[in-house]
Parts: sequence; structure tokens; C-alpha cells
Amino acid sequence: MKEPKKINFFAVGKKIMSNEIKALQNVLSKIDKKKFNDVCFHLSETKGNLIFLGIGKSGKVSEKIAATLSSLGRPSFYINAAEASHGDLGAISKKDILVIFSFSGETEELVALLPSIKNKGVKICSVTANEKSSISLSSDVHLTLDSDKEADDLNLVPTSSTTAMMMVGDAIAISLSSNDGFERSDFGKNHPGGSLGKSFIKVSEIMIEEKKLPLIGGKISILNAMEKISHKGFGLGLITIKDKVKGIFTDGDLRRVVNNDVDLSKTPIEAVMTKNFSFVEENDFVIDVSKIMEEKKIYSLIVKNTKNKITGLIRMHEILSAKII
Repeated sequence: MKEPKKINFFAVGKKIMSNEIKALQNVLSKIDKKKFNDVCFHLSETKGNLIFLGIGKSGKVSEKIAATLSSLGRPSFYINAAEASHGDLGAISKKDILVIFSFSGETEELVALLPSIKNKGVKICSVTANEKSSISLSSDVHLTLDSDKEADDLNLVPTSSTTAMMMVGDAIAISLSSNDGFERSDFGKNHPGGSLGKSFIKVSEIMIEEKKLPLIGGKISILNAMEKISHKGFGLGLITIKDKVKGIFTDGDLRRVVNNDVDLSKTPIEAVMTKNFSFVEENDFVIDVSKIMEEKKIYSLIVKNTKNKITGLIRMHEILSAKII
């Protein structure tokens, strides 16, 4: 190794990133449409699990793609080739599909396992840069990556090749989830932890239930209504007329009537209630509701169900307490 020298790190880094971008664009422009569709079709039709087999840098890519697919509702697992040769092949059944990412298509540890995999009657799907490689020729479906140069000047370090495999793997995973009709709420079920998991919390999970809110008859005075609202402590009351909620009265409404010199002891609450109030639905995501609150500068919203029935109240207080934002 030569003596270290002072270089322009940013210039070198920018060159590497530019080389990788060019490699990705090259892969995208040359990828075979039919083969890509064939790979996705076979993976989508499997009745079992998607088993990713790999080793080395390509193995790390395989492990990530397996994790992505699992989070998207497709049962997927990664097996290290070294472990597979010592018994882990027993985890693979005939109804599964084996997925192999190998840039050369000749990775020794993977090629050595091909006869055993074939004997088990397991279908193989592969992604390599050589369609005539041992792994490609042993596969039931194969996708070729046209990426022949790494990003580094020595053309040795797995850079462009692993990035290209990651891109194609992500494209396959998202294509499968789109075909499955996978939605945002489905992702939340598979990813409940961390800040990402909190973004899938629904209003119904943290709202104040309707039965806890003050229900106030429309004929009583503003003064008496405010006593009921203050007693509950939510800063808001539901105003009912003939046992049906027809409006709300908030702290903001109180400030408005005071500024207008309204007689609080004689004026019925129904005369000053807000009839057209904003609301959200039980199944709305709390993170989206918080954005509505910020945009409209309101910090309490009535909650309704799919039948348009009021079922509760959500405030910024509950959102902050749940540490969603």
C-alpha cells in the first residue's frame, strides 16, 4: 500500500456517486421487460415463502430485499449460503421459491448448493450479470443486469454492482406489493415499532370517546353550558337538539360571544354554537390529522365513524402525549 496522500475527498466521492448513477441508468435502459415481468409473476404466484440465498456483499443485498418484502406482507427469509450447506437447506420446501442475487453468477458457495436445491424440486429465480453463468442456467427464471464496471478506479470494490442489485430488488419488491394491492395501513401492521410505526397510529386508538364528552342541551344558557364544559375539562361541548348533536361550542366560541357583548345568562347555547365544524374519521392516521390541525390552526377535532356518527374528540394534547410528532 502506498503512503497516504492528501486528496480532495469530495471530488473523489462525487465521482463515485456519479459513476454509480450512470451504472443505474445503464441497467434501467437495458433491463429486459419480459424477463422482469416473468420474475415478478413467478414470485407473485408462489404458495410458499420467498427464500433468499446469498453470501458476501450480494448476500447483504439479498437480506435487505427479503426484509423489505416481509414488511410488505410477503413472507420472505434470508439464508446464508455457508449455513445452508450445513443444514439450513432443510428450511426450504418445494412450495417455496429460491431467489439468488449473485453478480458473477459463479459464486462458489452458491453453485455448490444448486444440485441439492434441484433435488428438492425447488424453483430458482436469479439475478446476475451473466446470463450464461452456472446460477443463471440452473434457474427457472432469470434476470440479467447489464453492469460491467464498478464505481472505483480499480474496478474491484463491489459498488455499482451491489447498488444495481439493490435497485432491481427494490423494484421487484414494490412491484409485487402493488400487485397485491398493498396499502399504507397494511405496512403499519407489519411495522408497529419506532417513529415509522407511530405514523400508522389511527385516530380511534388515542381519541377521547364520545361518552366522556359533555353533551349539552341546546336550550340551556351559555353560562350553564360553560359550567358543564369546564367540569369535563376538554375545552369543548357537543350541543344537542332533540337528542341529536347539531353543533359544538368551544373556548374560541366563548371568546367570540364575549367580544360581541352577548348576554351569557340569557342566551341559549344553540344560538351561538358552531354548526359547521371540522371533523376527521376514526380510521384517519393521527400524523395526517396533526397536519390538518397545524394548517387550520385548530387544536381539537370532532371524530366521526364511517356512518357519520360522532364517536369522539381528538386534540393536539393527545397527539403530543402519544409522542407521534
